Amino acid sequence: MILIAIFLLAVLVRFYNFPNRVTFWSEQARSLVVSANYLKTPSLLGQSYFVRQDSNSHTFYAGALFNYSLVPLLLISGYDPIVITVFFTFLNLFTGWVIYFVVKKIFSKNVAIISCALFLFNDWMIYHSLFIWIYNPLPLLGILTLYYIWKYFKKGKISSIFILGLLGGLGVSLQFLFLSIALAVFIILVIRSNKKVTDALFYSLGVILGNLPMVIFELRHNFYESRTLVQFFLDTLMGKSNAAIAYYYFLPFWPIFAIAGAFLITVLWKKLKILCVLIVSLYFFLNLTSPRINWNAPTGMPIGMTTKDIDNASKAVAIDAEGDFNVAEVLDFDKQAYTLRYLVEYKYGKKPLDVVSYQNLNLLYVLAQTDYDFKRSNVWEINAGGPYNIEPLSGVGEPYTLYRLDKQ
Repeated sequence: MILIAIFLLAVLVRFYNFPNRVTFWSEQARSLVVSANYLKTPSLLGQSYFVRQDSNSHTFYAGALFNYSLVPLLLISGYDPIVITVFFTFLNLFTGWVIYFVVKKIFSKNVAIISCALFLFNDWMIYHSLFIWIYNPLPLLGILTLYYIWKYFKKGKISSIFILGLLGGLGVSLQFLFLSIALAVFIILVIRSNKKVTDALFYSLGVILGNLPMVIFELRHNFYESRTLVQFFLDTLMGKSNAAIAYYYFLPFWPIFAIAGAFLITVLWKKLKILCVLIVSLYFFLNLTSPRINWNAPTGMPIGMTTKDIDNASKAVAIDAEGDFNVAEVLDFDKQAYTLRYLVEYKYGKKPLDVVSYQNLNLLYVLAQTDYDFKRSNVWEINAGGPYNIEPLSGVGEPYTLYRLDKQ
C-alpha cells in the first residue's frame, strides 16, 4: 500500500496541470527536427552538440538511436510535443519502479521503498520528467548497470556481460562521458573474470551493438567522431574549450544517490527516529517547493510563455504564410527559432526556408518581446533580409508577440 501511494503521488506531482508545465524550447525542438528528418533521409548521426566544438571547429554528434526512438512517438502523437513528453514522464516513473525492483532484490524491501520515494520526489527528476531530452534515459541505464553487475557477480553468466556491454554502448550514444562508466565496468569485469578474453569480447560486442550507427559512421568516415573527441579533450586540458562540469553529467548516478540516502535513513531510524522523520520531511518539503518545479508554468522557457503559446504562434504562421518565408526569434541564442520551425513544418505542414536562408527574404516571422526595437536589432537573421515593414501578427503570452515582417 505504501508503494502504491508513492507512485500515485508521483504521478499526481508530474501530471498536475501537465499541458501548462511541459517545457518545449530549443533543445527539445532540435531533437524532434532531427528525428522528423529521418523520415525523409535516414542517417547514422544523431543530433549535434551545437555548443561544443574542438579547436578545429569540428562539431561532434550524439548517437542516432535516441532520435530513431523518437520517430514512432512522432507518428503516434501527430508531432505534438506535449503528447511526446508523456513518454518521458512515464520513463521517469518506470525508472523509479526499476529502482524499487533492483534494490529489493539486492538489499531489502524497506530500503527499496525509501530509495524509490527519494528518487521519484527529487526535484531534478520531477523537472526532467516534463521535457524531451536525450539525457533523460541515463538514470535508467545507471540502475540497470548496477543490477547487471550484481547479477554477474552472483551468477557469472555471460549474458550479463553482454547486456552490460549493450548498456554501455547505449549510454555512450546518449552522453559521451558515459564512456568513463563503460570503461570502469569493463575493467571490473576483466579483473573478476576467469575467462578474460571471452568476456572482454562479449562485452565489446554489446558496446558495439549498443551504439551501432555511430560505429558504422566511424568506420566509413575515418573515425571523425573519435578524432574530434580526442581533440576536444586535449583542448579542455589546455583550457581552450568551453567544457564545464554540470549536474547532468551525473544523471546515471541519481539512483545511486537515492539508494545511499535510503541507507542513511534506515540507519538513523534505528537510533534517532525523530531526527529521521525531520530529515525526510525536510527533504520532501525542499524538493516539492524547489524553484525547479513550477506548478503553473514550464521551467526553462521564457517567463510567461507555455508550450501551448508556441503551438498557437506556429499555427498562426502556418495560416498566414504564403510562398517562401522563414522564422526567427530573439529571446535567446536560438535565433533560427527551432521551436516555431518544428511545429510550423511538421505539425502544421508549412515548410520554412532553411536555417541559413535569411538574405533577400520577402517574408519573415519573428518571435520577440512586445517592446522589441527592430530598428536597433543586431540579429543577423533579421537584418540580412531587411528593411522590412513590421506588424504584430499574434500575441504569444505576456509579454511576447509574433511579428510579421514584409520586405519593403
